[in-house]
Amino acid sequence: MANQGNDIRFETEIKIFNAAYNQFLLFGYHGTRIRYIAKEAKVLPAAVHYYFRSKEKLYVKIIYQVINDIFDNEQEGIGNRGEYTRQKWFLQTELYNNQDLLCKSLQELYLNKWDAKLSKIREYLETKT
Repeated sequence: MANQGNDIRFETEIKIFNAAYNQFLLFGYHGTRIRYIAKEAKVLPAAVHYYFRSKEKLYVKIIYQVINDIFDNEQEGIGNRGEYTRQKWFLQTELYNNQDLLCKSLQELYLNKWDAKLSKIREYLETKT
């Protein structure tokens, strides 16, 4: 019985993350609203803050997911082309519209190697169709 509570917590966290992923990829950081993430996830806005603490912390997790999807799946030759298009658009717009927060997120995720990761992202965006 005690495990049921953990399962519900995990399911709620996943629903919020998936909703945030959709919202950030559609609207970028500045266009995304916590209340819309909550609405899509069918939770209260307070739940978004409870699980992820802030919009910025959730954004960092989304950046991490997108980067891993692009570079890991590319190497394995698998992946959904439509999803790559959405992810590429997201990175392009964030690099253009929100470069400071994107760089700050990369610094948090990759510490001393963040600038190499940024270069890899820029190279990817310039060479992929």
